Amino acid sequence: MRILIVKPSSFGDIVHLFPALALLRENHPDAVADFVVNPEFMPLLDFSPLAIRRRIGFERAKLGSWRGFLPGMRELLREVRRDRYDFAVDFQGLFRSGFVTGCARAEVRAGFAAPREPGAKIFYNRVIPVSPGHAVDRCGELARQLWGLSGELRYVPLPENAAGAAELPPLPERFAVLLPGTRWESKRFPPEFFGRLAAALTRRMPQVKLIAAGGPAERECAARIGHGTLNLAGTTSIGALLELLRRAEFVAGNDSGPLHAAAALGRPVFGFYGSTDPVLTGPWGGGAGVFSAGCRCAGCLKRICPDGSYRCWELDAESVAAAIAAKLEGGK
Repeated sequence: MRILIVKPSSFGDIVHLFPALALLRENHPDAVADFVVNPEFMPLLDFSPLAIRRRIGFERAKLGSWRGFLPGMRELLREVRRDRYDFAVDFQGLFRSGFVTGCARAEVRAGFAAPREPGAKIFYNRVIPVSPGHAVDRCGELARQLWGLSGELRYVPLPENAAGAAELPPLPERFAVLLPGTRWESKRFPPEFFGRLAAALTRRMPQVKLIAAGGPAERECAARIGHGTLNLAGTTSIGALLELLRRAEFVAGNDSGPLHAAAALGRPVFGFYGSTDPVLTGPWGGGAGVFSAGCRCAGCLKRICPDGSYRCWELDAESVAAAIAAKLEGGK
């Protein structure tokens, strides 16, 4: 069975697809998959539970410029149409991902019946109705219906990445990871909150060193946490970051790709939620701690706070640290 998977971004969205890919592999071990993905996330596919034959770059920066659009689109469509597929599946649900799916040489071009952007489904010849809910469950339900899959939807152990582990500096014997970054401004609890949290966690767990991690964009805000936190943000590849998360005693941070990767790795995870809804994009798999200010506007799904108040960031760091410590102690 030859499949083209279209899921260009983002980090967390790709991780959310892993349980569905694991179920596909269990039911169809002979399946051959190619994957359309933003080049920056290609290394994440090293951890895919389904082997990926070809990684087809969706170069968003090039496609977003007047000069680069036509040559970039010609190159992308040439790669997408290079082979014939039994299925091309849009797991992203955006107009651009639907367009790429529709251009594939595939007998079945499928996607969600209610995609994130309604225009996407004009490119499908098969639409799959799925129930509202968490992104992992929606991807899993689409895969189940499309391919008649059976079995439990779950994160399977992500393979270790020796190259990523070799990139890491010497690490403390015991450490936890803080993730102060994320793409949306409204999901990004301020460095001052993480500073207060670091101070409170250090008082409660002085034997556990804190490490701030994330991409290059998080380097500056991670540096502002202080309180002895080791700043590795912007210094690790995706492979090294996942190996760092694998070794952590616990991971706490904003709604972000690395937070979901930590959940997939089976680590104790604590997420801070403001403008996004943990029911839809919380750490999946059970056992995670989720913290929200509980204001009326929480979960608004706005990238920038309309009135600039960011009430959803009003978490008490001392209470959060106490809850983390209690949950960890209770899990022993």
